[in-house]
Amino acid sequence: MKSKQLMLFLLTAGIATSTMLNASQIYIFEELDSNRNGAISMDEAMIRQDLVDNFAEIDRDGDNSLSVDEYSDYMNKGVPPEDVEIPEPGAAPVM
Repeated sequence: MKSKQLMLFLLTAGIATSTMLNASQIYIFEELDSNRNGAISMDEAMIRQDLVDNFAEIDRDGDNSLSVDEYSDYMNKGVPPEDVEIPEPGAAPVM
């Protein structure tokens, strides 16, 4: 019984650590749009706590999803316009 509890604890700790690491990572739009429908839903945004916390503010048109433009504007807040790279839906990520 104790070994099952220990295994469950370790599995839960691993998932929590993985989630915390993912939350601090910067994702391009295509990485978050897992179903490839051209928008980031609240479920897809769950990987980043800042997106969840600010979802309503970022979602300017109120359609309960983030468009490429909405996500780009949020991610580039405070970046000089000449330094902003505009992603195209379906474009290959720049490496």
